[in-house]
Amino acid sequence: MGHWALLPGWFSATLLLALAALPAALAANSSGRWWGIVNVASSTNLLTDSKSLQLVLEPSLQLLSRKQRRLIRQNPGILHSVSGGLQSAVRECKWQFRNRRWNCPTASGPHLFGKIVNRGCRETAFIFAITSAGVTHSVARSCSEGSIESCTCDYRRRGPGGPDWHWGGCSDNIDFGRLFGREFVDSGEKGRDLRFLMNLHNNEAGRTTVFSEMRQECKCHGMSGSCTVRTCWMRLPTLRAVGDVLRDRFDGASRVLYGNRGSNRASRAELLRLEPEDPAHKPPSPHDLVYFEKSPNFCTYSGRLGTAGTAGRACNSSSPALDGCELLCCGRGHRTRTQRVTERCNCTFHWCCHVSCRNCTHTRVLHECL
Repeated sequence: MGHWALLPGWFSATLLLALAALPAALAANSSGRWWGIVNVASSTNLLTDSKSLQLVLEPSLQLLSRKQRRLIRQNPGILHSVSGGLQSAVRECKWQFRNRRWNCPTASGPHLFGKIVNRGCRETAFIFAITSAGVTHSVARSCSEGSIESCTCDYRRRGPGGPDWHWGGCSDNIDFGRLFGREFVDSGEKGRDLRFLMNLHNNEAGRTTVFSEMRQECKCHGMSGSCTVRTCWMRLPTLRAVGDVLRDRFDGASRVLYGNRGSNRASRAELLRLEPEDPAHKPPSPHDLVYFEKSPNFCTYSGRLGTAGTAGRACNSSSPALDGCELLCCGRGHRTRTQRVTERCNCTFHWCCHVSCRNCTHTRVLHECL
């Protein structure tokens, strides 16, 4: 399994992180062969990179568990969806934390998220939740788009509607997405320790958020655009909406420990339960993110902890928030420099059909952490 064995949970047992890092890996390896991806054609479980290389999973290499390989074989077309969902999740993670000390840094190669996934902190919780949500979201959407042979739109919503609307259209298949995500992603979790329970809980929190944020969409029918009757269906939220919710839950994450720890009378089922570290707090709900370890401060570089620090990061000198120079730079101060930037401006559309613009040069003030 190569370096993937160094990563915990489903990150070590699946090809998910390898798929997210696939473009960089291909750029570094022109032969097209990397970590069980081979440059050969197959029927439906193929990926295509920017150079139009057809890439499929090599079943003989043990990057996936037997169950995960079986799930991919049983669902032709789903490998591309899993890859796309994970890559979208990585981009969303970077967006949500772009202005924080920990800005979801990634690197090319097998250690995509770095050493943070070896910890039990809030950041680890978010990584597991958003990647699980990304896979669920992508698979559910791919079903309704007809990209996966084993699933279609969710046509089961055919119950009573309202006085002026009825069920119809193509609902995104969130049930299939959640089921596949649970079977595929969670099967990589091994053991019965606190980290195992934390990862499973956060995986499910990501999937639950996708489900709970689904909304009803309708299309009007009637003479001259009137809305006499509407046909309605259930539509997935954007991954940005899911990321917004999970980031809020990151801020309010629950610190947990084993339930009934140290009790010889507790049954095995009771031991495998998360409880809040503070007995005055409510137990975490299925929507909450959970952690058991304090986060590093992320202010300075640490090879041992795998933190890059905030030196050189751009900050906002006028903001009192997390992106402000005082907080982002951890009190070390910042430097200010100017930069001349030339951009297109005063653009005019001419009939028909071209746009003419001027080049405008202005000075931009940049602030960077020391």
